[in-house]
Amino acid sequence: EKLDYEVELAVIIGKTVPRRFSNQEVVNVEDCIGGYTVIHDVSARDWQMERNGGQWLLGKCGDGFAPLGPVVVTPDAFDPAN
Repeated sequence: EKLDYEVELAVIIGKTVPRRFSNQEVVNVEDCIGGYTVIHDVSARDWQMERNGGQWLLGKCGDGFAPLGPVVVTPDAFDPAN
């Protein structure tokens, strides 16, 4: 009944990011980004604040609460100097 929403930037991971690596190994995270899109973050505030003892997760996991897209923009579409 009490829905809030906001638009956020979603970063799409395009390849496996190592979870563990040695101190000498350098991982360029930009190489792991596959693209960007928008995500519509929807929250049911009545489920977050008034039910379930303030458990916020239940107010964010309803069907259709995180639609993505519809377009994925690849990193090469951006000018880093801009």
